[in-house]
Amino acid sequence: MIPKIMKNPVVSYPNCSIIRLKSGRDLAYCEFGDHKGKPLFFFHGWPGSSLSGMETDAAAKKLGIRVISPDRPGFGLSTYQENRKLLDWPNDVCELADQLHIKKFAVLGVSGGAPYAAACAYKIPERLTRIGIVVGLAPVSIPGNLDGVAFINRLGWNNYHNFPIVRTFSAFASQLQYKQFPILAKIFAFQAKEDKEILKSRKSFAAASEAFRQGVKGAEKDLQIYTDDWGFNLNDIETKVYLWYEAKDKNVSLNMGKYYHSQISNSELFIDSFGGHLARYNYEEKILKRLT
Repeated sequence: MIPKIMKNPVVSYPNCSIIRLKSGRDLAYCEFGDHKGKPLFFFHGWPGSSLSGMETDAAAKKLGIRVISPDRPGFGLSTYQENRKLLDWPNDVCELADQLHIKKFAVLGVSGGAPYAAACAYKIPERLTRIGIVVGLAPVSIPGNLDGVAFINRLGWNNYHNFPIVRTFSAFASQLQYKQFPILAKIFAFQAKEDKEILKSRKSFAAASEAFRQGVKGAEKDLQIYTDDWGFNLNDIETKVYLWYEAKDKNVSLNMGKYYHSQISNSELFIDSFGGHLARYNYEEKILKRLT
């Protein structure tokens, strides 16, 4: 018998819980929006955590959407998973949905959460109602996909696969920025001037900081997964996928959105000509409305 859902005693947000998976691992998640609304699973970026779903809260309440935002293994309070692969994630999502008595649901992958949304689109299309990818990371080995990305980010993506020490350094550097010195995150994490304007009023990075509650292993593993073979071809995805990308984004290039669009025949691409990586905060409601 699968253990019942346990309330999360650590995270200070009131609607966060932990379930025990069949494998014995814990999976932590938070809920936002309308808890009686249509279910949507939110997949956080890198670094990020279940708290990242907070960005959808106001729009989701207005639209009657129940946002369920899980921590990936090794992030927040979800147990680290050895030898994790991208296609393992849909299994965790289905177990969580089953324990919450949810048969069908939408998924939304933001930034580094996009590969996980794509994995669900490929592996469990029968469970999904809508699929959204917002400023989402695409395979970095494809020529042209890194064009327009800031130099320091390109340097990382070009070396994560072959040099584990680079993954470790990047994860430690991000932990330092987001947990100890948020001012550094404002300077280095987002290079587009449009993003720096948005960050001027940001005092903390709680969702990103929570990613490192257990240290850097989860974030480090994500960087490996992103740059390994994903285990499936995007052109095998048949379910409709909605894509949102920003022309001024220096974290995830517009070319990545165009690549998803070229590979997924049943996809629709929306381009904001003036926004950076964080511009989605300005039209969260439009995104959620499309996915319900």
